[in-house]
Amino acid sequence: MKWEEVRKIYPNTFVKFEVVESHMEEDKEIVDEVAFIKAINDGKAAMKEHLNCKKGQYVYNTIKDKIEIQLIKYIGIRGKM
Repeated sequence: MKWEEVRKIYPNTFVKFEVVESHMEEDKEIVDEVAFIKAINDGKAAMKEHLNCKKGQYVYNTIKDKIEIQLIKYIGIRGKM
Protein backbone atom coordinates (compact mmCIF):
# COMPACT_ATOMS: atom_id res chain seq x y z
CA MET A 1 0.00 0.00 0.00
CA LYS A 2 1.33 3.43 -0.87
CA TRP A 3 1.82 5.98 1.93
CA GLU A 4 -0.59 8.39 0.22
CA GLU A 5 -3.37 5.77 0.47
CA VAL A 6 -2.71 5.24 4.18
CA ARG A 7 -2.86 9.01 4.72
CA LYS A 8 -6.25 9.24 2.97
CA ILE A 9 -7.76 6.36 4.96
CA TYR A 10 -6.29 7.42 8.36
CA PRO A 11 -5.84 11.23 8.41
CA ASN A 12 -3.84 12.68 11.33
CA THR A 13 -3.45 9.30 13.04
CA PHE A 14 -0.50 7.24 14.23
CA VAL A 15 -0.13 4.03 12.23
CA LYS A 16 2.10 1.00 12.64
CA PHE A 17 3.49 -0.45 9.42
CA GLU A 18 6.26 -2.52 7.94
CA VAL A 19 8.47 -1.25 5.12
CA VAL A 20 7.87 -3.10 1.83
CA GLU A 21 9.76 -0.88 -0.63
CA SER A 22 12.10 2.06 -0.16
CA HIS A 23 14.97 3.95 -1.78
CA MET A 24 17.98 5.91 -0.52
CA GLU A 25 18.54 9.66 -0.81
CA GLU A 26 21.84 10.74 0.73
CA ASP A 27 21.71 9.61 4.38
CA LYS A 28 17.93 8.98 4.45
CA GLU A 29 15.76 6.00 3.58
CA ILE A 30 12.60 7.18 1.80
CA VAL A 31 9.75 4.68 2.16
CA ASP A 32 7.61 4.22 -0.95
CA GLU A 33 5.36 1.31 -0.01
CA VAL A 34 4.22 -0.04 3.36
CA ALA A 35 2.36 -3.04 4.77
CA PHE A 36 -0.23 -1.50 7.09
CA ILE A 37 -0.48 -3.23 10.49
CA LYS A 38 -2.83 -1.06 12.57
CA ALA A 39 -4.01 2.44 13.44
CA ILE A 40 -3.23 3.90 16.87
CA ASN A 41 -5.45 6.69 18.23
CA ASP A 42 -3.44 7.75 21.29
CA GLY A 43 0.09 9.22 21.43
CA LYS A 44 0.88 7.25 24.60
CA ALA A 45 -0.24 4.00 22.97
CA ALA A 46 1.82 4.91 19.89
CA MET A 47 4.96 5.17 22.04
CA LYS A 48 4.28 1.74 23.55
CA GLU A 49 3.82 0.27 20.08
CA HIS A 50 7.02 1.96 18.90
CA LEU A 51 8.97 0.30 21.73
CA ASN A 52 7.57 -3.11 20.71
CA CYS A 53 8.33 -2.79 16.98
CA LYS A 54 10.32 -5.52 15.28
CA LYS A 55 13.02 -4.82 12.70
CA GLY A 56 11.54 -3.02 9.70
CA GLN A 57 8.42 -1.92 11.58
CA TYR A 58 7.71 1.70 12.45
CA VAL A 59 5.07 3.91 14.05
CA TYR A 60 4.53 7.17 12.15
CA ASN A 61 1.94 9.92 12.03
CA THR A 62 0.00 10.34 8.79
CA ILE A 63 0.26 14.12 9.06
CA LYS A 64 3.67 13.75 7.37
CA ASP A 65 3.77 13.91 3.55
CA LYS A 66 6.41 11.22 3.20
CA ILE A 67 8.31 8.80 5.39
CA GLU A 68 11.97 9.72 5.84
CA ILE A 69 14.12 7.53 8.09
CA GLN A 70 17.42 9.12 9.12
CA LEU A 71 20.22 6.54 8.87
CA ILE A 72 22.99 6.62 11.45
CA LYS A 73 26.32 4.95 10.78
CA TYR A 74 27.51 2.82 13.65
CA ILE A 75 31.29 2.99 13.93
CA GLY A 76 31.74 0.67 16.92
CA ILE A 77 34.63 0.22 19.27
CA ARG A 78 38.03 -0.73 17.93
CA GLY A 79 40.97 -2.16 19.74
CA LYS A 80 41.33 -4.28 22.83
CA MET A 81 39.97 -3.59 26.26
